[in-house]
Amino acid sequence: MLSIAPLLLAAMLFTPPLPYEPLTEAAVLEAPTRHVRTTDGSVRRLLRRGYRQSSTFASLIARLQRSDVIVYVEDVPSLPGALDGRMMMMPRANSFRYVRIQVALRGAPEDSIAVLAHELQHAVEIAEAVEVSDTPTLERLYQRIGVRAGPMVYDTIAAQEMGRLVRRELAG
Repeated sequence: MLSIAPLLLAAMLFTPPLPYEPLTEAAVLEAPTRHVRTTDGSVRRLLRRGYRQSSTFASLIARLQRSDVIVYVEDVPSLPGALDGRMMMMPRANSFRYVRIQVALRGAPEDSIAVLAHELQHAVEIAEAVEVSDTPTLERLYQRIGVRAGPMVYDTIAAQEMGRLVRRELAG
């Protein structure tokens, strides 16, 4: 008697996964389960515009929505030095990791959306690094993948490129 169990197992293991269901704007920007959050109306408008006008920006939001990272974005009057934005690790709660992004919104909306894209890329970098759950593991990640720009200040080429790409998409 021939068993089909090995064939079924092989089919399950080697069948490509189904593509993700497309995410709606409401699901990623308005739903209580959204992973990118803000209480600031100006940030909310920039997130919405970036999502609608830049497929790359929308992809960042979707990647975070499918992760275990919750991002809180806030507009602040100023940041240290010449920074337009920064990201910080918050304490883990339950099964989620939390990130806080601060942006100093100045200049054209397209420039602010590009800054948001830059910082959201950093959040994606954290989402992809499952070992990052606090400030020391965050620093180790950026020592490995980033470039030091000052004490406890790192950047990545990917985040720089992301900001430029989104800015070009918004101009096009």
